[in-house]
Amino acid sequence: MVGVSGGVGVSGGVGESGAAAVRGGAGERGGAVVIRPRFDPVARGFDEISDDDFQAAFEAPLQDTIQAMQRAVAAGVTRIVVVVPTTGMSGGDHYAHTAMAAEAVRVLVKSAARQWGALGVTVNAVAVDPAMVIDDPTLAGPVSLAPAALDRADPQAVIDFLASEASGDVTGQTIVVDGGLWM
Repeated sequence: MVGVSGGVGVSGGVGESGAAAVRGGAGERGGAVVIRPRFDPVARGFDEISDDDFQAAFEAPLQDTIQAMQRAVAAGVTRIVVVVPTTGMSGGDHYAHTAMAAEAVRVLVKSAARQWGALGVTVNAVAVDPAMVIDDPTLAGPVSLAPAALDRADPQAVIDFLASEASGDVTGQTIVVDGGLWM
């Protein structure tokens, strides 16, 4: 993964300068980026978040994701995958700031998919177990009333598929890969 300034991790060719290495020859479109927004992993009561904390925890990951997506499309990338925690889909005690940012990014994915679909760009999200993103998932409370159906969940194969040319008919979707925790 190549770090991108502003709190977003991107792999697949978009680097700190915003330049992109696109698969194919000069002038050709293609390639993929995987964006991993850096959501605030620290538990905080919603009533304890200052304006500055809110800016850092909510607005910064959203703005950074928008910028990373825009750079990818400008560079000719045709597959964008954004990784978010399922906390955005269920909420989380002491993680409202993370849940709000994750859900906002998920809505952004849908809007970008609609806008850029005509250009042949697909944009999808992969929602992962909150334990992959936040410090104390037990404090956040259960994502589900039941335990996960599987012992483990590795989202990499789904991410790889969504980043491939084979996924060209899938866009605007959130694929949950958390071992059946959130369903």
